[in-house]
Amino acid sequence: MKDINDLLNFFDELYTKTRLFYLLKTVIDINIFSYLDDYKSVNELAKILNYDETLLEYLLDILSELHLLDRTEHSGVKYYKALELSKYINKSSDFNLVLHFDDYYEKIEYWKNLKDILKSPKYNCNKIFLKIIKKMAIECKILELDKIVSYLLKFDEIKKARKMLDLGGGHGLYAIAFSKLNKNLKCYVFDLPEVIEETKKYIKEYNAKNVFTLKGNFFKDDIGKGYDIVFSSYNPGGKNKEIAKKIYNSLNPGGLYINKQCFYFENKSLEDLINNMEWNFFKFDNINKGKYRYTFKDDLDLNNYIEYLKYLGFEILEVVDVKNITKIDLHKDTKMIIAKKV
Repeated sequence: MKDINDLLNFFDELYTKTRLFYLLKTVIDINIFSYLDDYKSVNELAKILNYDETLLEYLLDILSELHLLDRTEHSGVKYYKALELSKYINKSSDFNLVLHFDDYYEKIEYWKNLKDILKSPKYNCNKIFLKIIKKMAIECKILELDKIVSYLLKFDEIKKARKMLDLGGGHGLYAIAFSKLNKNLKCYVFDLPEVIEETKKYIKEYNAKNVFTLKGNFFKDDIGKGYDIVFSSYNPGGKNKEIAKKIYNSLNPGGLYINKQCFYFENKSLEDLINNMEWNFFKFDNINKGKYRYTFKDDLDLNNYIEYLKYLGFEILEVVDVKNITKIDLHKDTKMIIAKKV
């Protein structure tokens, strides 16, 4: 910002976006799209919801401007849900990302208490960990799973594998997907005991006969041996040297290590600074966090991690930007490393 006009405009933009932020929260809370399976007028919808007509009309017109509603003036002004985008914020939709957006609304409350947080970060992530697993499961299923798995099928090792470890697998959806595609593959999901109880629900839901669970803390416990594939997705150990060594030792010769990971180690932009600051609002029990978003103590950046994998004896087959596979930039600077034990 260079002068007072820039400052005033900046605050105006913030205020407009903040109002939209809370408007969309209300839209999600009242699940307005469930009332718009067919075209309705403001008057019809106001009677159903018992809302003020003038305010409701503005709300619907704003949603129309955002391309979340279709607006027609044929035989009077009426509104209808725009299927392509509204399905992601419609609680009644199988494709809803409501938990993803709820996460924003929860975190904004932390910023309201920034004055207190600056004195001492006090929000413990362990208390909301199971909710995070559910959120990640929905994001995975809707935005990533099919595209990532389809991409990896080009590696023959996937088709020939007989034993796979989904390390820190949480919901276990990747293990479930691979087990469905390779009927001879036994998949093991390794995670904390409280998380594994959630994993079992997904295994039951998808009737995954060849998916099993292992309870433990991979920072402290043995993860097993004889694997043809070790898969890791957004795993807090995915940039750690000691975990990489465990993975190498757990694999059979010729086995694949597939690591999908966010590599944040710089403040490249204003957004990065804000995200890194927010990361430091939180604490974990028994885990020392790093300074940058999604980093932990002794984590390596991308180049050093790759060099360490080579040092262990891995051949790096590929390093790919995940957004080039999914066409969605869910987590910026996310790479997928495919390495082979030689």
